[in-house]
Amino acid sequence: MSWSITIPAVTSLDSLLGDKTLAQALAQADCGLDKQVPLPGGSLSLAAALKVPIELFNDLEDKDAGGVIGKASAAVNSLELDPLFAPDDTACWLKYAAEFNAQASGSGTFPFVKLSGGGSINVLVTDYRQHPPTRSLKDALGADAKTLRLPFVLEDVRKLTPGDALSFQARIALNAGVTLSWPAVTSTVASVLALEVGGNAALQIKASMDASVGAALRIEDDLRLVFSRPQKDGPFRVSVRKATTRDATLGVKVSVELEASSPLLAAILSAGANSADAQRVTELVQKFESGTLDEPGVQLATRLLGALGFKPQLDNTLASVKAVYGKLRTAVQDGLRATLKAGFEYEYGRCSEDTTLIELELPAEAMAKVHDPLISGDLLRIQRETQDAWIRRYFHVRTTEKHNTLALWLGPLANARHNTTKKYVVQHASRDHVHGPRRYAFQGARAYQHKGWLASGPVLQGFDFNAQMKDFSDRPTADAFEYSFFAQSQFEGTVPLEDLVDIASVWGVLQGAPHDKLQQLYASAPGGSRVSVRLELRIPPGAFRTLLENIGTKGDVEAQLFANALARALPKENLDVRKTPALRERVYAPLWKQYLTDRAKDWDKQRILGSVEDWLKHLSPPAAIETRNWEKSTHAGGGPTPRSFMGVMESASRYGGDLGGMPYGNVFVVWSTLTRQLKALQAAIHGRQVLPEDPADSVITDAFDALEDAGSNAFRLTATVAWFVELSKLWGFRTEVQAVCGVKVGKQDELVLSSV
Repeated sequence: MSWSITIPAVTSLDSLLGDKTLAQALAQADCGLDKQVPLPGGSLSLAAALKVPIELFNDLEDKDAGGVIGKASAAVNSLELDPLFAPDDTACWLKYAAEFNAQASGSGTFPFVKLSGGGSINVLVTDYRQHPPTRSLKDALGADAKTLRLPFVLEDVRKLTPGDALSFQARIALNAGVTLSWPAVTSTVASVLALEVGGNAALQIKASMDASVGAALRIEDDLRLVFSRPQKDGPFRVSVRKATTRDATLGVKVSVELEASSPLLAAILSAGANSADAQRVTELVQKFESGTLDEPGVQLATRLLGALGFKPQLDNTLASVKAVYGKLRTAVQDGLRATLKAGFEYEYGRCSEDTTLIELELPAEAMAKVHDPLISGDLLRIQRETQDAWIRRYFHVRTTEKHNTLALWLGPLANARHNTTKKYVVQHASRDHVHGPRRYAFQGARAYQHKGWLASGPVLQGFDFNAQMKDFSDRPTADAFEYSFFAQSQFEGTVPLEDLVDIASVWGVLQGAPHDKLQQLYASAPGGSRVSVRLELRIPPGAFRTLLENIGTKGDVEAQLFANALARALPKENLDVRKTPALRERVYAPLWKQYLTDRAKDWDKQRILGSVEDWLKHLSPPAAIETRNWEKSTHAGGGPTPRSFMGVMESASRYGGDLGGMPYGNVFVVWSTLTRQLKALQAAIHGRQVLPEDPADSVITDAFDALEDAGSNAFRLTATVAWFVELSKLWGFRTEVQAVCGVKVGKQDELVLSSV
């Protein structure tokens, strides 16, 4: 390797490396290299093409774009590594960053995008050399130029000494393993079935709740691989990090391939099987997959597929069962791939530069085994072959696998009593962080725990508002984002069937009557069995954009639908006006509509109690006197009964004082503010509004603030979910909104209900 190093005339070669007057951009070099590097199944030709900048790091304030040298951060984040090295009075570093033209040959597996046994790409290779501050610039450059190393060469990596590091950065395709938890699988499958059979779907798959479906994930992004060896003769440290994107036209690309889906398909078909048929399901799937289905198999398949809701598409013929099975197989696989892809992209998009995808601490003898898959970008192989003790950090384990929701992950819901997350992450495509191309990902999540009418135990509710840019831009605008919404409620305890049907209807899963399989689930469980419930509502990007485009266009209709939602969200009671969501809507929606029309003005306690009494009294037929008295009743502490209309107003709508004649105006203000901020967001999208210098002050954050207020109380969140469901019907995107309810009674398998 030949070198020609150019040093500014103002810098003396006799200068000591510890001299703080030396510039960080120390020199430029021409590097002559033409080298063949063996890779698994092929080789890589490297040719030096560009100038090599040489940087000096002898001060804590020096900035390293590679993230290897710098000062430790104050905050601890297990995904974002502190720099490996920090300059001090005993050590400083020279960094040689050479950009090579890499060309592949052979039939090997190459990590570099655009290389598949041919083609070429630029690769940035960096060699960090530690020196004492007392060494002269001349001696250091002379010694380093003779022995610069390449991370692609195993022997060069093995020669690393404490204080040195090797890295390369390129557009790389990584293969990694990923799993989807069982609740997410069942939710996806139930939603897919509901779309395929046109309406409600119920699925009870026999599998443990900690089961999962695996897949191979291919991530294409600008990544940096870093090798170091902290101690002499000690273990090697290897990390794969996100890097500053060098081409703003290339966004992150993710593709997913499922592992064998036959066991899952057998589990789905078993959901419609009696005990005799269940024993033959695995064999049936094998015959489907091998194309050897016989006449008894056709009859069994007809029964099982019919039980899943495909009966109208079956006529007891081989052709019809093959067609339906193929449709089911494709729909399930496509749904799970989309779920895994969306979930990973959601988490990955919120990681800042230098986030670590994987960090390993390898015994010296293991480097030979791991070097090839690392250079080939095969994290999947590393996951399978390395020992758990070697893995110090791993992005996917920490983020995706710890949650059981899909598409949008509700992080704080897992551990928060009251938790709000509002942040944004910015990724840059150049070193000019002010004017260069950048990409933002906002995260807004609200979760809280309460005790209420849903169950005898605590209830965990929350939502997640997602806004993220797909591509880089040097002038980010509101229309460059994808927006979506996810809400969830989890509770367990003694939950009567009619109470479960009630709340699932409010969330848009059921239509006011229990599904046959839900009735069977309750009937087959011992009395008093503990019930676990999860309710989910997802509004994906396309549907949420439709919501934004239409919000505020039919003001009075939208107000009426919100009044209906508020009425439906009132707690169920065994009273003649409270027994079902439909009854509550008929009785209480006019009251709520008047409240909204009045803009909550002068709705004080006396007005509320009087309005409820008067309205119930003049119903046709009038509500029973017991009902009217209950609505006016108080508890032992003297306040209104918590589940009464007045009690709901106290908990969900009362201000700390009488603000402008609106002592109970919070529900109105929250709703009107939410409508206004969503309209403002749509206007910003339509007008391609540029984000402010601090994106935390943007219209996107304002929309989250409004959603946060709507979701910070159990009644308001339930009403907001019910309103979104009604708006989806009004504007024709109901089939795009996923409403799911998972129910587990006692030790029985979870039943998942979905409605479109």
